[in-house]
Amino acid sequence: MNKTFTKVFIHEKLPFLELRYSNSNAHYKKHFHDTFSIGVNKKGTSIYQNRNKSYILKKDMLSIINPKEVHSCNSCSDILNIYYMLYLDISWCENIQRLINPDIKEFVNIPISIIKDKKYYLDFLHLCEYLLSDNLILDKENELLKFFLDFFSLNLEKKEEKIVDEKFYEIQEFINENFQENISLEDLSKEFNLNPFYIIRLFKSQMNLTPHSYLLNVRINKAKEYLKKGYSISEVAQESGFFDQSHLHRNFLKIVANTPNEYRLNFVQ
Repeated sequence: MNKTFTKVFIHEKLPFLELRYSNSNAHYKKHFHDTFSIGVNKKGTSIYQNRNKSYILKKDMLSIINPKEVHSCNSCSDILNIYYMLYLDISWCENIQRLINPDIKEFVNIPISIIKDKKYYLDFLHLCEYLLSDNLILDKENELLKFFLDFFSLNLEKKEEKIVDEKFYEIQEFINENFQENISLEDLSKEFNLNPFYIIRLFKSQMNLTPHSYLLNVRINKAKEYLKKGYSISEVAQESGFFDQSHLHRNFLKIVANTPNEYRLNFVQ
């Protein structure tokens, strides 16, 4: 018989979330959360009840639970389900929704209880695995932002708004000059006396990137320069601001579609 396990990810730098990774066939009574929650089964099938409706929750499906919604989700068999459950503070979600539509005054509930979509299922699994991995906390925050900007856009009317603010160019230059540092949203907020979500809005409006994604792009461009100059991979990682060679490798591959070594070997001598 397989042993049960539960892993919970929380972090002081991400105080607005809790991620639970567990296997269980325990049955829960109907209950509610103060948070906004998303759950998926990685393995197994559940009976998910919400809004007086019942669903069979299985692969490629996400359960959506708005705050204060009375629900339950229980295994259909004796087989241990393997599942992820992510809980997010409403205030953080509301700020993300406001990045999509600035006219939003309070958190907008998702109108459906279940989403059957392979892309979002796989993207959410990737996000959960990324949060539980040993990736840098700034990278984890960036993955969260990217996923939920996309996710909340499903049910919100986008309001295209080009923001004109000279602060954007000041922040951009600050990142360009300090790319070797682990610049967080909190750092930018303090440096420029701006709300961190406003800074995200500036970058989304001007470049359709998060500030951290912009920082990673600056680092990758620097890494390409160092590779052309014949620096070793370890030197490139250090000089371009990455934590180590593995951190450089992961991000270089995402943006350039080559590993640093492949990129270097492609040069014609």
